[in-house]
Amino acid sequence: MIRNTSYWALILSTTVAFSLGQNTADEDTTAVEEENSTESSHDLYIMFDQEQGNTDHIAAGAEYTFNLIGDWGKLEDTEFSISLAGNYASLSDEPYALDGNFHTQFDLWANMGLSPFFFYDYTFDRSLGLIHRHNFAVGAKKRLGRVFSLSYAFMYEMEEYDSTRVFPRHSIRPKVKIVLNDGAAVIDYRTYYKPKLDMSEYLWENELKISLATFYELLSIDFSFKHSFNSRYDDKDNKILKPEDEWDYDYDTDELTPVNYKPTDYSVSLGLSFSM
Repeated sequence: MIRNTSYWALILSTTVAFSLGQNTADEDTTAVEEENSTESSHDLYIMFDQEQGNTDHIAAGAEYTFNLIGDWGKLEDTEFSISLAGNYASLSDEPYALDGNFHTQFDLWANMGLSPFFFYDYTFDRSLGLIHRHNFAVGAKKRLGRVFSLSYAFMYEMEEYDSTRVFPRHSIRPKVKIVLNDGAAVIDYRTYYKPKLDMSEYLWENELKISLATFYELLSIDFSFKHSFNSRYDDKDNKILKPEDEWDYDYDTDELTPVNYKPTDYSVSLGLSFSM
């Protein structure tokens, strides 16, 4: 499904960051290097758009991220992070977007050549028929220079559409992060390839974020682009059963309608970030 998020045409994204400890810049990671210290940050993004009159439209979204990185006793240069995100939108009181995500991750030796990690990820997206997706993963990241890294994770996945499936999945993620002119511009691109262990289905996700500094040092302009492809939706004979009242959290699974979802989604946003 191609979901055009141009309804976010005027986005005001406010990011409030609180940092403790020594803050140093690195292209591939946001981390504390060569310093025996700890840094924490809180980032909050809020979006709201409403129209009333001839068009009744509402869209809201929020995202919160917490990061803690530094030396934890003998665990040097180690990072812990938590993020939560959610979006909702309706037109003429008819919902057309409802999704959310929770992610927590622990990286050992985050800025060293090889960094083991494990994470848990939870996602739902009612507009795509995805009721729940749980991922438990363990893997490692290999840094190749200052701007590039490659990571692999083995994931145990529990997925629910019209039925629940449990299976293992690979996750391969190349990442490029470039910091230009002492942070005047930051380019962050990453792509995820997530095939099932038997290679019968796969997920493919792309994320690009460009941050540009402004004349006011606490203010930046952020552009982000996200693309996703789900090969399960590409099979026209593999219809997913959708409940009639899919937008209610507690829906009746006995009332189901076969639906062919489109395999591709993308979103584009442009906003402002304020750091303090």
